[in-house]
Amino acid sequence: MRTTVVGAFPKISDEPGGQQLRQALHRHDRGEIDDAALDTVYDQVTAGAIRELEAAGIDVINDGQIRWDDLLAPFARAWSGVHPGSLERFYDNNTYFRQPAIDGPIETRGDTLVASFRHARSVATRELKAAVCGPITFATLATDEHYRSLEDRTLAVADAIADEVRGLGAAGAMLVDVEDPGLVFAPQHVDLARDAYRRIARAGVPIALQTYFFPADRILEALASFPVTQVGIDVRSRETTALRRLDVLKDKTVVLGIVDARNTRLETPRELADLVERALRLVDSDRLWLAPTTGLEYLPHEVASKKLTALAEAARGGVPA
Repeated sequence: MRTTVVGAFPKISDEPGGQQLRQALHRHDRGEIDDAALDTVYDQVTAGAIRELEAAGIDVINDGQIRWDDLLAPFARAWSGVHPGSLERFYDNNTYFRQPAIDGPIETRGDTLVASFRHARSVATRELKAAVCGPITFATLATDEHYRSLEDRTLAVADAIADEVRGLGAAGAMLVDVEDPGLVFAPQHVDLARDAYRRIARAGVPIALQTYFFPADRILEALASFPVTQVGIDVRSRETTALRRLDVLKDKTVVLGIVDARNTRLETPRELADLVERALRLVDSDRLWLAPTTGLEYLPHEVASKKLTALAEAARGGVPA
């Protein structure tokens, strides 16, 4: 079994140098450093996150999303027809995001994340994947003064995401996470989501649909028909029947969220092993990847690091008899 991560890694820590980015952002706000100097700090902190992910033994890493203020921010800033709006609570988390405000047709050159991905590739020694936001999440959380319906808005967002995925593929990404918690928060939109993912799949890059925060129970069977290579399932945040039904995903790789990324309690090797053993009754080991439930940014840095170590040990079968 392989291990991976989903979402962002903590940007700040209490370790020496762990405040580097926060300090640089404050200096940038005061006009003491320019954009180029801030970008250098982003590169340095990203390199540090990549080294930590690799040192923990994670097989397929991302770049820690150090430049991302929230899941939607990179795209709300870069796409034409959209701008960052008011601060809103991000689902049931004690964190906030800038609500995208749509005021015209959404368009992108598809290079929003290309430079940061290329930098990460120059640092990483393990397999590196990219990530983008999900179409349902973006479309349902945005305000809209342009499109006539949720369907029109969602499909426009999907076309923009497809352009971003195409750009990342050209930059060398062999796998792209599409993080879409909105799909399991509002499962009534599953048919619209399927149409959106068909558009994203046209980019020709393998896609991992990552759901989290909420159970996928109501749409698990439907996800089997999505044109994606992997499906991420959070089995820790809430009660779910998914562990008893993973076989419905057929030939897809299941990315099983077994380490709770929103709870500081450290999982024991035994409880992680129990989850893995239950999944292996229904999914072959070569189609089972292990992951945190979502981004580790919700945790203190030290706790996040320990959870990664526990995840890697679970994949190696490091459980006492």
